[in-house]
Amino acid sequence: MELLIRDEIKQLLEHKGHGPCISIYMPVQKGREKAKENTIRFKNLVNKAENQLETTGLNEHDLKKLMEPAKKLIDDSYFWANQSDGFAFFVAPNYSRFYRLPVEFEELSVVRDSFHIKPLFSLLASDGQFYVLALSQKDARLLRGTSVQVEEIDLSDIIKRFEEKFASELPEQYLQFHTRAPATGDVRAAIYFGHGGEIDSIQKEKLLKYFRFIDRELQEKLNETSAPIVLACVDSLFSAYREASKYPLLFEKGISGNPEHMSARDLHQKAWEIVRPYFEQKQEEAKARYRELAGTGKTSNDLADLVPASFHGRVSDLFVTVGVQQWGSYDPESETVKLSEGPLTGYEDLFDLAAAETFLHNGNVYAVKSEQLPDNSPACAVYRW
Repeated sequence: MELLIRDEIKQLLEHKGHGPCISIYMPVQKGREKAKENTIRFKNLVNKAENQLETTGLNEHDLKKLMEPAKKLIDDSYFWANQSDGFAFFVAPNYSRFYRLPVEFEELSVVRDSFHIKPLFSLLASDGQFYVLALSQKDARLLRGTSVQVEEIDLSDIIKRFEEKFASELPEQYLQFHTRAPATGDVRAAIYFGHGGEIDSIQKEKLLKYFRFIDRELQEKLNETSAPIVLACVDSLFSAYREASKYPLLFEKGISGNPEHMSARDLHQKAWEIVRPYFEQKQEEAKARYRELAGTGKTSNDLADLVPASFHGRVSDLFVTVGVQQWGSYDPESETVKLSEGPLTGYEDLFDLAAAETFLHNGNVYAVKSEQLPDNSPACAVYRW
């Protein structure tokens, strides 16, 4: 399963205007016995995309080259036997990417000058990205996840700088390092504290010094301060790290106990229970803002107003319905929205367009079911001004 994070969506959006972009979504069946069904479903969606490409005037050679990554997947029976609940595939000139994701997408094949990304926001609607930092006397691990996904982050670069800076300050029996290959299923990188002795044997001031280093390095590596971190460790390390850390969203509540024998899945499950109220509250607060500000000019459910506002960065919170498209076009110069009854050539899903622009302007996008919307419109927004 591939982890879907905000940076991945940004990379997909960067391909706008760089040739035809094909987006394919489909539900998949798990297990080797269902692999053929997955292959047939994907092949049909690829054929549908090729039929759409023929209307663009793309010559046969370029079309064949463009669809080569998709054709290779069709023949990979092992690949189709190892799936999650949903599959998303993106291909453009000199670019291809796929995601096996824990959500059942509706079948969709879209050819436009940008990738169709709205279905992906359903994974980020009420559970943004968070991290788990697991510290023990024998390990340091960093996990990145959402409510349904988790992966371990390679800390080897931090470990190397840590070793260069501090290894000479302590006897070998008190500080050791290792980096294990992620392909083996082991931890990617770790710091050993108190190897051969108790944590109390390391003076507190030195421990704080090392933790401050880790804290600074992590903030630089993560390149953001908007994703929460949940600490997993014994109580003595927890209090020391909290004292050393300046990370603004280090949660006060952590996972207590020695995480050495906890799997990534165990840590993820415990951490999600801690951060879930935080993310659910954000969405509920956005819905409350919409209802409170309705009629003041700071909200809208009209695409003719909402789409231009998203391009100007006015949209703070956008709600769009998953599985629903409104095809049309938008002229940025005249700021005119034109609606269409179907996906005609040159038209795009205006809900998807508004979601992409809102996301690029650091707004919040909530792709939700119709019953989770703040009103009865398939798209509505709260404005910054």
